[in-house]
Amino acid sequence: LFYSGLEEVIPTAEALGVKILVEPEPDLLMEKTDEIKPFIQDIKSPAVGINFDIGHFFCAGEDPSAAFEELFEWIGHVHIEDIAANRQHNHLIAGLGAIGFETVFSTMHRLSYAYDISLELYPYVDTPEQAGRESRDHLLPLMRAAGLGPK
Repeated sequence: LFYSGLEEVIPTAEALGVKILVEPEPDLLMEKTDEIKPFIQDIKSPAVGINFDIGHFFCAGEDPSAAFEELFEWIGHVHIEDIAANRQHNHLIAGLGAIGFETVFSTMHRLSYAYDISLELYPYVDTPEQAGRESRDHLLPLMRAAGLGPK
């Protein structure tokens, strides 16, 4: 069903120059590199790519840096949140979990990742600005040290 649904919208996306980004999600249809990579390769459309959620790959038991490198050619956007060491799918403010962002950011810089990066902190509906600021304050020095982000 997922393939056939994409087949219906891909021609329009290609004609409009729009990207359809599929996000691997823990415990759903595709969650790991070895599941999303053949899926994207089989689609064979430049309009279909990956929304790379660093925390989701961590939850799935993967090294997000290695997954990023393997999937790089299809990545069109990155989501960031932290995840606890138990790898339970619960988005945390960056710095409160166990993800080694330094390695991921270094890989992104080395590969010249040039698309958007956004925080995904939906559990913090009552304090979104505070959660965003805390995450930003933790992440920006790491990004700068890796050669990413504003100078």
